[in-house]
Amino acid sequence: MSAYQQFPGVTDQQRDRAVNHLQACYADRSIDEAELDRRLDLALNARDRVELNRSLVGLARIAPAVFVPQRPGQAAPAENVGAGLVHLSGLFTWFIAPAIVKSVARPGSHLWWEAGRALSFQLTAAVVAAAALVLGIVLGAEGFLFLAWLAWFGGTIWASVRAFNGQSGTGRLEPFMLARPNPPRQALR
Repeated sequence: MSAYQQFPGVTDQQRDRAVNHLQACYADRSIDEAELDRRLDLALNARDRVELNRSLVGLARIAPAVFVPQRPGQAAPAENVGAGLVHLSGLFTWFIAPAIVKSVARPGSHLWWEAGRALSFQLTAAVVAAAALVLGIVLGAEGFLFLAWLAWFGGTIWASVRAFNGQSGTGRLEPFMLARPNPPRQALR
């Protein structure tokens, strides 16, 4: 049994986060030694969240919520914004911006995967547009090129909205894309 478990209303992790935050505030001179001692006493003797929160009143948060993932393995909201912007950049740079982002992003990161999806989508759209152009010339129907452009434009917007919302940008379109990124297989144990 941990020394902290004498008060079951506060978990060890909650108490440790509060103590670490108080020590960080002392280290960056947000509070002095007397204030640190007073607040540590409150935190270490807190019986519930209300009492624990009293030890932190008036101090800045450890990190803005936008940079903190919601669950383990889930991308942080800031990563979702980056992923959405990568998809959206295809409207202005075609496949160039997704290729650059994929080359500079950390391999395996959420942004890296979404840049790969955006790159694959843009290259697939280019092949579809070329096929539509050929069909338009052969059949004398220029409407095919317009339809291909409309599908590309709508698909790019759709993929960026999905990525902004933390989903795979290309979703169910991946089986139809030419160079779809494959996630790594889980290690066998």
